[in-house]
Amino acid sequence: MICPKCKATPPDGSVYCNQCGKKLITSRKRRTKSRGNGTGCAYYDSDHRYWVAQIVDGYRPLPPFSLDNPENQKQLIPIKRTKGGFKRREDALAYCEQLKAKKQDAPELSLTLRQIYDEWEPKYSQRIDPSTAAGYRAAYNYYATLHDRQIRTITAAELQACMDACPKGKRTHQNMKVVAGLLWKYARDKHIVSQIESENLFTGRGKSVKRDALTDIEVEKIRQAIGTHRYAEYIFCLCYLGYRPGEMLELRKDQVIEHKGRLFIVEGKKTDAGRDRTVPVHQKIEEIIRDRLMVPGTDLVFPQYVFGRASKKHPVAHFTSFKEMSDNYFRENVFKPIMARLGIAEGKVPYAARHTFSNKLKNAAGDDRDKAALIGHSDYTFTQTKYQTTDLDELKAVMDSIK
Repeated sequence: MICPKCKATPPDGSVYCNQCGKKLITSRKRRTKSRGNGTGCAYYDSDHRYWVAQIVDGYRPLPPFSLDNPENQKQLIPIKRTKGGFKRREDALAYCEQLKAKKQDAPELSLTLRQIYDEWEPKYSQRIDPSTAAGYRAAYNYYATLHDRQIRTITAAELQACMDACPKGKRTHQNMKVVAGLLWKYARDKHIVSQIESENLFTGRGKSVKRDALTDIEVEKIRQAIGTHRYAEYIFCLCYLGYRPGEMLELRKDQVIEHKGRLFIVEGKKTDAGRDRTVPVHQKIEEIIRDRLMVPGTDLVFPQYVFGRASKKHPVAHFTSFKEMSDNYFRENVFKPIMARLGIAEGKVPYAARHTFSNKLKNAAGDDRDKAALIGHSDYTFTQTKYQTTDLDELKAVMDSIK
């Protein structure tokens, strides 16, 4: 044996070095384990100054996680359930048995991401616009590889892997982050998870999509297509109403009023700035709106025509009824085909019509308060409580100055 301090060689069996006195035998007796596996433990929280009871509730993979080879993830980290507020360690240890009992009596702890979503979606979708709800549903579908996993075992790395694999743009990635945050908050309120896994998800550095407005020449092409292209009048009206596509498709006949021989549309949607706004019908589309009001069999101003399939009795497709047109149908089956047939540049989306109205509104006479009331948007410098006006004559004057 050699002394680690002075490098001398003391006699065998010596406890201390005979040259420098350093203790040579440092072995210590192993502490006897006081509690068995699975019985829980207790620790002192110095920040809050109380004891915390803790049990292990399961295990999950250790990040980083690969969706391609999840089996390769052999290292696991424990999922813990805790309860604080105890003054004594003995009280915290005694409560571990109750934590174990709660684990066994709480079947919701095994709920999957799909089950959480199916429970959450009907409640939350009533609070938001249908188009927003549709966007959230589409974003949730990109977590398909995690739908059947218990939500408490899903990690932020797995959510990020799904987002990275999504081929869509930044807007969809942002919706994915929002949906994940809402689902985890819902699960946290049910005491299924203890933290929000989506807080630090990276949505990418994608640039915001610039939606070009329709030019005056393109708007004129659309006007000339009315009567030869079904639904062309819908797109033309959208250019002079300033509504979002979803708002226009939801308009009902009882929302159209007449004041001093002029048509007005009341009630908007989507934002607080857009609710209950009043929009005068532009003279260029007033005749179209009046004709739409006279269409029987529907209370919608801009409905979708439903046609039955051809049969022996009806050799060609025939009209059967009306129904509300969805944003997706309007975009994919109305707007894009008509734009293609008219030779209008690719890449234009229905929202371009709203930008068209916005551009026309910038050059119109009137103050920003009235313009903000027409567009139903909060980008103007006035606050929401100031720019809403009820003077129909002022609104009509602004609308009439739009060319």
